[in-house]
Amino acid sequence: MLCSVVRLSAQPSVVYEQAKEKTKQLLAAYTADRQWVLKEIFMKGNTITKNYIIHRELPFKKGDSVRADHLIGLFDQARFNLMNTNLFLEATPTVDSISDEEIFIRLNFKERWYIFPLPYFKFIDRNLNQWLFEQNASLERVNYGIKFTWENLSGRRDQLRFNVINGYNRDFRLYYEKPYSGKKLEHGYFFGAGYSRQRQLTYSTEDHKQIFHPIAIDPRSDFVKSTLLFELGYTYRRGVRFRHRLGLRYVQEEISDSVRILISANSAKGYRPFFPGNNTALRFAQIDYNFQYLNLNNNAYPWQGFGFSGDFIHRGFGMADIQLWQMNIKAGQYWKIGAKNSFSLNGKGILKFPFDQPMYNLPLLGYGDWYLRGLEYYVLDGVAGGIISASLRREMLNINVPTIFQKSEKYRKIPVKVIAKVFVDQGAAHHPFSNQGMLNNRWLVTYGCGLDVLSYYDFVSQIEWSFNQLGENGLFLHVRREF
Repeated sequence: MLCSVVRLSAQPSVVYEQAKEKTKQLLAAYTADRQWVLKEIFMKGNTITKNYIIHRELPFKKGDSVRADHLIGLFDQARFNLMNTNLFLEATPTVDSISDEEIFIRLNFKERWYIFPLPYFKFIDRNLNQWLFEQNASLERVNYGIKFTWENLSGRRDQLRFNVINGYNRDFRLYYEKPYSGKKLEHGYFFGAGYSRQRQLTYSTEDHKQIFHPIAIDPRSDFVKSTLLFELGYTYRRGVRFRHRLGLRYVQEEISDSVRILISANSAKGYRPFFPGNNTALRFAQIDYNFQYLNLNNNAYPWQGFGFSGDFIHRGFGMADIQLWQMNIKAGQYWKIGAKNSFSLNGKGILKFPFDQPMYNLPLLGYGDWYLRGLEYYVLDGVAGGIISASLRREMLNINVPTIFQKSEKYRKIPVKVIAKVFVDQGAAHHPFSNQGMLNNRWLVTYGCGLDVLSYYDFVSQIEWSFNQLGENGLFLHVRREF
């Protein structure tokens, strides 16, 4: 007999809620312990995704015994698993038919658009505020080109990416990943290569501001840094919640000699060598391992559940002067409170060893999604640090906006959800050699409120008014995933 205890459900859907209500009405004619044999699972709408990829995510299979009081829970779990594959705009399990002994289940899908040969235009600064207000929205600080992504290339959730980027930087990159191989569809692999050149380099920081070389650029500026990399790796996904990823990289980097001269001239200020020995070239191999446990109702914007991600990185691998052992962890717990509220606690931590590292390995807080809200204008270098964030969110608006594509079943309406929130962030960054600012080696606290706007394709736009302990406050804009 198949039974399941479901703790989570995916993000609400009018289509699914209507289908679930019909299922409840159908089951009302039967006792809770009534059971059937699952005779067949029909699928409709998955014109690209292979059936066996979908079967892998289901908590039931053909031939299982299904109890009446477990069916709704199984449907919730099935939709939760399928939506978190990021293959579908909608996945709706329903009862196709029931006989005295057998039950037939139907899955209706709306697949995403998988091919994105899109023009690429993006500022190169750490966040939108820095580009708008510190760099005056300079069009010289943008990259442009073509970013081609083909998701679900063969219907097996594989992905091909190819970038041709020009402008501030030049970036040519090819990447392919196939997550499902083998009889049990648990093994996968990936490989890629890339070559990039930068016209400007952050070679140090002072008072928690990036120091650039050259200070100002134009499209005719020489490139000051080049990177060549090759990568390949193996993935293992057991069940639907556990993921393992093991990667190998070979990297060649070069910087202009003018950077080395500038660092030597400012050594009295505490500027660290960019590469070990203040050299202008670096070659190394890297091995990295990532483990994930994701039990979230929506991986891009969780409302309920628990997620954990841990990284172990070794850079150098016995082939270079550079040697780094690094561990990153990230965890988040999300509690649904009533129908429209959610409270979350998130933590991040990072440790690098040995502590004596060149500037190349020192960026810590203020880069990527490792920042405290309200300190977006600052960067903190270091070898150890962490962030703890608490947020209380409430759904304010959930609508479907009509589009001009009225003949398209997928895009006739676009869902838009608006979430209001208040938050508090705390954190610190340890730098054993820092004499360049007052934010290192102390506990930091920020807080604020804001709005999150959600839509198709994991789009999460964040508008936040934040305050920090320096007495500063302001409006900050982000486009990012929540976890």
